Amino acid sequence: MAQYITVTEVDKLLGGEWANDSTKPKAILMANAWLSALNLQGINLEDIPDEVKQAGAYVASVAAAGNLYTQKESSGVLASESVKADDVEVTETYYTGGTINADSLLDPDLQLALALLAPWRSNPLKFRVYR
Repeated sequence: MAQYITVTEVDKLLGGEWANDSTKPKAILMANAWLSALNLQGINLEDIPDEVKQAGAYVASVAAAGNLYTQKESSGVLASESVKADDVEVTETYYTGGTINADSLLDPDLQLALALLAPWRSNPLKFRVYR
């Protein structure tokens, strides 16, 4: 796992009140694990860009609040529709409401972090070919 952010750096970027001192180490661990899982490309770990550190700080604050690895549900309504003609009856059940977008269910600070990290995120549709 890469070390993108530290407690000291988050304290410098967000102030010391972003979390209790007892929860900061775990929040940093979670933030670094989350950032490592993104498989960021082209980052020299000896000289991490400021945008990546800022994104890491936001991720750490979300982790400290207990909102990093949580499940959220979208709001909407399941609707049912029935049609009957003679002896044939058809019933359909479907979702009505807004579109379901996984990013829209994320904490706003995580959405900001993902936007800051966009230049270094790998495209899942690209792959290397070795000959």
